[in-house]
Amino acid sequence: MGRGGRERGRGPRGGRGGREGRREGRPSGRARAAAPPPDLFEDERPIVLPMFTQTPSSGPLLAIGGVVLLLFMVTLTTGIAPMGIATGLLAFVTLLAFIPGSRPAWPRTPVLWPMLGWLAAMALASAFALDPQASWPRLSKAIMPLIVPIVAIQARDTRTGRRALAAYLVATGLVAVFGLGVWVQHGASFESRARGLSGHYMTFAGQLLLEIPVALAIAFNTHARRWRVGALVAAGLACLALAATFTRSAWLGLFTSCVVLLGTLWVPGLVLLALCAAAAWWLAPGAWGARLHSITDPHNLWNQQRVYMWDAGLRMFRDHPLTGVGLQDLHALYDQYRAPEATERAGHLHNAYVQIAATMGLVGLAAFAWLYSALLRTAWSTLGMWQGFTRRARANGLAAAVPLGVTAALVGFLVAGAFEWNFGDEELLYHLYALVGFAWAAGQWDADA
Repeated sequence: MGRGGRERGRGPRGGRGGREGRREGRPSGRARAAAPPPDLFEDERPIVLPMFTQTPSSGPLLAIGGVVLLLFMVTLTTGIAPMGIATGLLAFVTLLAFIPGSRPAWPRTPVLWPMLGWLAAMALASAFALDPQASWPRLSKAIMPLIVPIVAIQARDTRTGRRALAAYLVATGLVAVFGLGVWVQHGASFESRARGLSGHYMTFAGQLLLEIPVALAIAFNTHARRWRVGALVAAGLACLALAATFTRSAWLGLFTSCVVLLGTLWVPGLVLLALCAAAAWWLAPGAWGARLHSITDPHNLWNQQRVYMWDAGLRMFRDHPLTGVGLQDLHALYDQYRAPEATERAGHLHNAYVQIAATMGLVGLAAFAWLYSALLRTAWSTLGMWQGFTRRARANGLAAAVPLGVTAALVGFLVAGAFEWNFGDEELLYHLYALVGFAWAAGQWDADA
């Protein structure tokens, strides 16, 4: 890098020798086709920021970072307090890695500029908010995408990343068992919906929605039997827990994630998925059947109330189309905009896109589209082009399964967001950004033996 990178194509003394040097240093078309893919943590251009050198971190800091990463991945299955503490520790250990003589490569993910755009959009929404004092404190969520490169740095090492992934799957299964146990203890009914360690059934369902596609991708695409069995057990337990949350938006999101997984790895499996969905629709007993059928029932009480919320949000957007009403809690404002028939008081609008339109306007919608598309690109980018994808994925095993599972989880999360303000839930944002960083790092792992 640096000066050597600029002189690579020149002859010993420039002039005519420069053309010969470029000709000699330039590989043939066949050699270029056989060259390995570039390291996603590096760039051919010299890095101008002196603190971001290309020396890999090693020694005690690498070991400490691996332990903290493992703990951090476990906390993603719990509540907000452990997540926040673990995130602070992981950020601190990563910052320590950028000391003279032991600096890791900074991952060049597509997230940086969209994150800044999201930050600017939230700042504009707060500056022109109806209640700026209540809106500005919520700006802290705008820097949460920094979790992506932090996790990418710490999970890049194959051994470290796989250990953290194994701990994540174990924690997924254990928390699912805990959630099911508490649910059974309280009557195993709709009224006692499973809450896990997050304390709320919808947040727990969102966590499971992010976890299950990753586990399924590992079970479908990994060579090692212990990984396949462990991931399948974790996914099975998590699916049972998700059923016990009775959360329709997460059910729809998981169905979409499974469509993505099967559509990329095993197209005939889509027929099996459709048969399973039909069987669930017609055969699901009691409260599960009622919840499923309520999805398409316009007279369902919950559906009616959400339509009222969306209508109020759209009217907020029409009144404040550019930067929205601000990021503050919407209880007071909803009372002004809600229809006379609405009986539920709402602090948010149960739809991520209506919520962003109402609170951040067109600027927020554009920034969200930019940010989320960058998250999808980051998760998928290590998988390459669609042509020959299945063959490459099978060959790379776990290194491809994680990015694929995270991509499927992101798509399912988008679908669930049509019925819930999931992009405003900090527990889910920690989880979402961490998985994207993990997917980027997993693309650098060694292929399965």
